[in-house]
Amino acid sequence: MSLSLTRRRWLALSTGLLSGMAFGDTPRPLVIGVIPYLSPSVLLNLFAPVRDHLQKALGRPVVLYTATDVPTYVRRCLNDEYDLQLSSAHFTRLVQRRRATIPLTRFRDSLYGMVYVSGRSGFEQISQLKARRIALTDRTILVNLEMFRMLRQSGITESDVQLRMSANMNSALLSVAHGEADAAMTAHFALDQMPASQRGDFRSILQTAPLPNIHLSASPRVSAGERSQIQQAMLTLGDQANGLLFLQRSRFGGVELAEEKILKTLDVYLADTQHYLGMQ
Repeated sequence: MSLSLTRRRWLALSTGLLSGMAFGDTPRPLVIGVIPYLSPSVLLNLFAPVRDHLQKALGRPVVLYTATDVPTYVRRCLNDEYDLQLSSAHFTRLVQRRRATIPLTRFRDSLYGMVYVSGRSGFEQISQLKARRIALTDRTILVNLEMFRMLRQSGITESDVQLRMSANMNSALLSVAHGEADAAMTAHFALDQMPASQRGDFRSILQTAPLPNIHLSASPRVSAGERSQIQQAMLTLGDQANGLLFLQRSRFGGVELAEEKILKTLDVYLADTQHYLGMQ
C-alpha cells in the first residue's frame, strides 16, 4: 500500500529532496525514487531538470526522493513506495521480477566502472591494490559488482583488500583526496560531479566494459495512460535547454525506450545482488 501524503511529505523533507511545490488543492504528487549514488544535495541539483520537465509535461506536481543508503532505497522499491523509480539497471531488473514494475525508459550512454587513485600516487594497475584501502559505496552497486569480478580475474579477492565503505561516490573520491583510502571505486560520471578544481587530483587505473545505464520504471499501480505520458515526456527531455544540459552534465547522453533484451543481460548479477542485500 502506498504511503500517506503526510508520510510522503515527511520523507521528502527528511532527505532534502522536496520539489518545493505547494500541496494544497493540487493533484497528488508523482513520487520518484532516485537511487542514492551521490549525496542528496548533488542528486537534487542534478535531477531537478527531470522533475521540472515532467511537472510541465504532465501538469501535476512531481517530487524526488532518495534514501540514506542503497539497501534502504531498494527495500522501498520492493515495498512499492514510489510511483516511479530511477534505478541502476540491475536493480530495475530485480524489482521488475519481484514486483512486476514496468520499465519505461533508459539513459542511452553506457555506464562504466572506474577505479580512481590520487594523481600523485604510484599506482598504475589494479594488481597493485592488494592489501590497500579501497573506498566504495554499497557493495550491490552494478559497477562495483563488475569491478570486483575484474579484481578476481587479476588474482585479488575481497579479503585481499581493506574496504572503506562510503555514503556515496562523492565521499569515496574525497576519501582518496584526504588520504583516507588508496583508491575509490565509482561510476565514470562521479568525477564530473566533483568541483572542477578537484578533478585533476585523480587518475584512473581501471575502466570496465560498458554496462547498461540507469532506467526509469513505473509501479504497477500507475495506469497505462499515465505510463505512456511519462514515457513520451522522458523521450523529449533533451528537446529543452535544461533537459539537454542535464543529459550532458550527467553524461547520460540521451533517453531511449527500455528494452527487455537489455534488462535480461543483468540476470547474471542478481544472485550476488540479492546475496549482498541479505535477500538469500
